[in-house]
Amino acid sequence: MKKTHEYFENYLKFLEKHSLYPTIYTVDGVSSSPEVMVKGKKYLSFSSNNYLGIAGNEEIKKATIEGIEQFGVGSGSTRLLSGTLDIQLKLEQALSRFTERDDAITFSSGYLANVGVIRMLVDPFPYFTLYNEEPGVIISDELNHASIIDGCRLAKSERVRYAHNDVAHLEKILKEYKNKRKLILTDGVFSMDGDLAPLKEIAELAKQYDAIVMVDDAHGMGVLGPKGRGTAHHLGVGKDIDVIMGSFTKAFGSIGGFVVTDQKVADYLRITTRSYIFSDPIIPGVVAGLLKAVEIIENGEDLRQKVLQNAVQLRSGLEEMGFTVLGKETSIIPLFIGSEKKAMKFSTALFEKGILAPCIRRPAVAEGKERIRFSVMATHTKEQIDTLLSICRDLGKAVKII
Repeated sequence: MKKTHEYFENYLKFLEKHSLYPTIYTVDGVSSSPEVMVKGKKYLSFSSNNYLGIAGNEEIKKATIEGIEQFGVGSGSTRLLSGTLDIQLKLEQALSRFTERDDAITFSSGYLANVGVIRMLVDPFPYFTLYNEEPGVIISDELNHASIIDGCRLAKSERVRYAHNDVAHLEKILKEYKNKRKLILTDGVFSMDGDLAPLKEIAELAKQYDAIVMVDDAHGMGVLGPKGRGTAHHLGVGKDIDVIMGSFTKAFGSIGGFVVTDQKVADYLRITTRSYIFSDPIIPGVVAGLLKAVEIIENGEDLRQKVLQNAVQLRSGLEEMGFTVLGKETSIIPLFIGSEKKAMKFSTALFEKGILAPCIRRPAVAEGKERIRFSVMATHTKEQIDTLLSICRDLGKAVKII
């Protein structure tokens, strides 16, 4: 073994010795359904982001199969090199209509959308300068997703964090950078806490201090707002947010990501965003399925009502038992534990009882903020949620958190 490899081995040994290496279960077959199989045993899954339960939708599968038969399984090259397929444009047009914005740009993942777009909204134009402008400042919520954090790190602009959902702290920072180009970054729905960003207040501050606002709405798009248009529309500021990022891996039940914005910003991003320019797009067969998914989500009010009803059932049931539950009005229900040891024990015991739900700990949350993150789907039944509640009651008493 190379001496340099001892570095990795020593860390792995330490993690294993202290039971810190995460358990990654191998699921037999489908992993996006309420019931999954692990080593031949059936489990109830409360760990999927397939919120509307459409990952296995027959219409979407049929459209995807037909798309693969027509286009094959590859994109050929990047869109700037080999051109863009008409079906890619159809999806972007469908997304812009769906979100009531001028234009949309699709990426191979939501992660690529964030790491590519963020810097280009606030850094100087990358090829030459017309104004001798300086890098700006990125003002980011402290609990933003890892892809936002990485996107900020790639930027030349200064980065400042504001306290989670603290608009007074945000305004203080905006005042300090009054004469700089400013980008405010926030999740719409915070994936580890299940709460919403105060987008109305943020949009008002952005107007007052001439800042751009970008919202990562991976977990709100498709679930919240009229026709599932997302958190900004849910809070009445859909047209006041400059750039909204969405992910196809959550409510859309597929793969890929996108941003929606006005026409001039979209045109600018297409020629400056490196993760768009130098990365192949979503394969066209999947795009065909996504077109059907957008249609289903637009007309999926019954699915949205069901997933949010399921969330209310689980959240209220846990609270009535005496658990501390974070967030509200979303399909994410974090059961707060606050101890790494107890959270790991709780998650392991859930698995032993036939429940698949992740223990959230370092590095996803800070030490002392450990939790079990339950996510519900429209396809969960009342009986399945009742089963989870019954098991949680017993385990909560066993580990002495209720």
